[in-house]
Amino acid sequence: MSAIKARWRNAFLIATLICSQPLLASDREDRLNAGLAALKREHYATALRSWLPLAEAGDPEAQANVGYMYEEGLGVSKQFDVAVGWYNKAAASGSMQAKHNLGMIFAEGRGTSQSWVRALRYFEEAAGDVPASRYMIGYTYFQGEGNIQNRPRAFREFMDAALDGYADAQYMIAFMYLDGSGIPEQPIQAYVWASLAHDNDQTQSAELVDAASNRMSSGQTIRADRLIKACITSGLELCAPAIAALE
Repeated sequence: MSAIKARWRNAFLIATLICSQPLLASDREDRLNAGLAALKREHYATALRSWLPLAEAGDPEAQANVGYMYEEGLGVSKQFDVAVGWYNKAAASGSMQAKHNLGMIFAEGRGTSQSWVRALRYFEEAAGDVPASRYMIGYTYFQGEGNIQNRPRAFREFMDAALDGYADAQYMIAFMYLDGSGIPEQPIQAYVWASLAHDNDQTQSAELVDAASNRMSSGQTIRADRLIKACITSGLELCAPAIAALE
């Protein structure tokens, strides 16, 4: 079973707006939200009209949004060079989402030569704020893309993203526990993480749940199911020690 790369290149869709700061109030917030609503309705030209004035005025979130529209060809012709230009502007203004998106462009070679070295640089810069970047760092070390393969390092990166609720990272933690990829095999741990990924709508995780359960006793399954329910209720950060201690 192969690893999977982050599907959410469009991590720019930031819902958090800090209304206590004057520059984030009223018109800016209205324009950003109007653009998001238009994007969801697939009214791409309307979304661009909402964001472009903000982007031209130097708003990093709007710049990242406009870059994404050009990257995907939504309401405009697909132009990777224009997308990279907007992403660079947003990144220079501190947008970690834009840095992640630049990493994905270089990781996939979209409109440019593929370079995992450059991609990893962007992912590392964004990792503190973007779980998808931590996942992609884990992927590079898992596969040995652009660096030396290092499965224990990959596991640590995946775990950081998994604890933040990133479903693909939870899937990879389950896969590594089940397969013994650089870490000892622990089916019960695989079962828990695959179940959490499944609850988080990770579509490939169901087969890992089944595969792990086939290697567990009925008592282990009962204990694991009880803990999974508690984790979903209380949050992963609080129940992570209990997951690690499960045998």
